[in-house]
Amino acid sequence: MARTLPKLVATLALALLVVGRPAVGRAGYSPGEEFGLAVGAAASNLVYAPAKTIVALVGLPVGALTGFFTLGDTRAAYAVWVPTVGGTYFLRPANLDGSEPIEFFGSDYADTPSTAASVVEFSDVYNAMYSH
Repeated sequence: MARTLPKLVATLALALLVVGRPAVGRAGYSPGEEFGLAVGAAASNLVYAPAKTIVALVGLPVGALTGFFTLGDTRAAYAVWVPTVGGTYFLRPANLDGSEPIEFFGSDYADTPSTAASVVEFSDVYNAMYSH
């Protein structure tokens, strides 16, 4: 077991490098800087991705229990699910250089009525339900 763990970590790191989306070339970065950002993202994911996955795996049943104990209130369940399950799962070079934000906790979902023509006539129903 002690000898297989380093091989597993090396294999996972290599898989993340090979399978990950290629970063779009950004003007102003040398090839060495691009390589550094890519290696930094892969190394950071060894800690970040498992932590984010654990938070999501805990958030799924907690959100389900929240929905159950609030008698099926899906908005209450979403209040747990959106921050815990949403967000960034894998860091990319764009996250490390600041051109894309890192969202460990997912951002809020849209909570406004749709302005689509087919839904506008039902907006009174939405307003009646959620304007309390």
